Formats: sequence, C-alpha cells, structure tokens
Amino acid sequence: MNKDSYYPFYGWLLITGVILFGAYLAFDFGLFEKLITQDVTYLSSIILVIFSCVIAYLGFASLQLSIQISYSKNYNQYKTEKSWAFEHLELLQRQRLQNSSESESLLARLVERIHRGHSNGWFFSDVLMRLGLIGTVIGFVLMLSTVYELKDNDIQALQNLLGTMGTGMQVALYTTLTGLGGALLVSIQCQWLDRCADGLVSTIIKLGVQETNDITDNLKR
Repeated sequence: MNKDSYYPFYGWLLITGVILFGAYLAFDFGLFEKLITQDVTYLSSIILVIFSCVIAYLGFASLQLSIQISYSKNYNQYKTEKSWAFEHLELLQRQRLQNSSESESLLARLVERIHRGHSNGWFFSDVLMRLGLIGTVIGFVLMLSTVYELKDNDIQALQNLLGTMGTGMQVALYTTLTGLGGALLVSIQCQWLDRCADGLVSTIIKLGVQETNDITDNLKR
C-alpha cells in the first residue's frame, strides 16, 4: 500500500504528539496534581478521561480512513469488499443496469459512510465543552452559597468564607479550562479528519466518473 495514503493517521499522530508534549509540561508544572486535588467535584478528572478516550477513538478512525484512501488510490489492485470505493462503484454499476437515476442518494450514502467513523468526535467535543460550563456553574454556586450562610462578623468567619469562595473559584476555573481546552483539541482533530474524508469522497467520485467513461468508450467501440 502507498504510505502517502496514510496522511490522516500521520496528521493525527502529529496533533497527538503536540498534545502529549503539552500534557508533559502540565504534569511537570504540577497542573494535573492541582486538577485532581483542588477540584472537589472531580469534573476535571472526568473530562480528562473522556478526552483521552475520544483521542484514542479518533486515532482508530484516522487509521481506518487512511486504509480506505490507500484502497481508493490503488483501486485496480485492491478490489475488495472491504473497500468503500469498490462498494460504491458496485452500487453505481447496479444502478446503471436498473436504469435508475438515484445518484444523489448514493452520493449521500457515500458521504455518510466515510464521515461516520469520526463524526461522533464533534458530539464529544460539545460534551466536553458543556461539562466545563457545568463545572463553572457549580463553582460559582459553591462560591456564592457561602455568602448567604455567613451569619457572624468575626474574622474567623470571614476567613472560612474566603477559603470556601476560593474553592468554588478553583472548581469554576479548572473545569472551564479543562473542558474548553479539551473541546478545542478534539475539534481540531475532527476538522483534520473531515478534510481528509472530503478528499476521499472526491477521489471515489472521480473513480466513478472514470469507470463511466470507460464503459461509454467500450460501447462506442
């Protein structure tokens, strides 16, 4: 197989490498320890676990997309049922034999089939963002709830108030940072895979046009 066909997977590796480097720096500066110990809701930890699983899922999707791109670029060599290009062209051939004109439905099916592998990444990106915003709300609730519970005017009560407000602020900031950062990185991965998937759709369409032209030329002869 052509190694150049694996550019979706190479792109995923590059982006993931940058993420791992940033994670190493965050670990080195003690950010992960602060996220675990100072976020009393543990939402930041949950977001990080979901984020790691989504990145692994997108890695598998990028590898699968790379294999299909290799199949399409070497279509005459890899005419297998595992190839989405072969499957689409087979359906086109059956459509011609039946004199059907539902080419748009086949094109929509092709686009859905190719984008299906990583489309859930956009959903999880939205989930991460919403979890971060939920943590922000919880943090402000924790911070403001202590104000209404303040009954004494002594210094000790004020110190307890400031400590609780600080905890709430930490929850709000850490969950917002983790959620929005994770959503941003996942969306970058999904955008990259979308562009690669669109390229595969274009390649398969060209194969279909070439096959149609070949059949037309053979009939003329």
